[in-house]
Amino acid sequence: MIAEIRCKGSFESDTMFMGRKSKGFFLILLFASFATNSTFQKCSKNCHSSRCENLKSLGRRERKQLLKKDEYEGRRQIWEERYGSFKALQITFRAGPRNLSPEETRRLYHSLLPRSLLGLYEMGLMNPEELAPLAYKARIAAKEYARSRCVWTARLATTVFDQYRNLRDKKRFGSSSMSWEEIYQKYEAQIVREECTKALEQGSQKKIRRDENFTMRIYVRILERSCTTNQAFDSLFLRNKEGDSSYLADISSQLENDVRSILLGPKDDAKALRKQRRILRRQLRIGRREKKKHRKVKKKKWRKKLNDEIEIM
Repeated sequence: MIAEIRCKGSFESDTMFMGRKSKGFFLILLFASFATNSTFQKCSKNCHSSRCENLKSLGRRERKQLLKKDEYEGRRQIWEERYGSFKALQITFRAGPRNLSPEETRRLYHSLLPRSLLGLYEMGLMNPEELAPLAYKARIAAKEYARSRCVWTARLATTVFDQYRNLRDKKRFGSSSMSWEEIYQKYEAQIVREECTKALEQGSQKKIRRDENFTMRIYVRILERSCTTNQAFDSLFLRNKEGDSSYLADISSQLENDVRSILLGPKDDAKALRKQRRILRRQLRIGRREKKKHRKVKKKKWRKKLNDEIEIM
């Protein structure tokens, strides 16, 4: 009995000690979290105040450009999280089964190409230096995602061909995709060669100016090439002119809508929609005119044929 009482007393004392200890530990944690929160708030306030001071020191035009740049960076990050990498495309469009034929894979690749980014440049809504890096990443992501959905035999064949091409061009094995620096240098050298041949044909000795206009030409070239495909592979795999998959049409429309809604502000998005409607109306008008001309030519031929038959009779 005495032993039981002693055990109970010792157990109660231990639990009381542990309770006090846990309460003390909890108070220490609470104080530490309060201290860290207060320091974080002070740091954020200091950073915010310093940023506000920097913005105030700038002019109105420079301040507007800086805020627009920050807004674009946020929009770019959101777009890259959805379409800027292979993993992002797997999250956006799901991994999917690996059972697509080479023709279906090629059509999927065409649907994922960043043509909507090129459309933003053609409509004058965004600059090429902003769009070119996004188009470069989107093209690589589209290639990797499309290949991941193909049957294993086609994946193996493309891997072997890529390694052969790397060994032939770069004298090494590795990734088939070129880095941003390699792509930039490639098209820079291409534009320089074009300018040199043009100068030789005209007989002029003008030096190539590597100014802002020259840099813009490189960005535009990267943007345009990111939306083009190899015609030899297209003619090999795309035998039918049009595919019958509504899934690919949904992907293309989703890409186009998300590019406008993410990368553009509300005003620019409305402007893009208006321009797109104008382009569609213009295309419809051109199509109607061509149909009208074709009908007239057909009618003239029929009348001529009829008159010839009458003369023979």
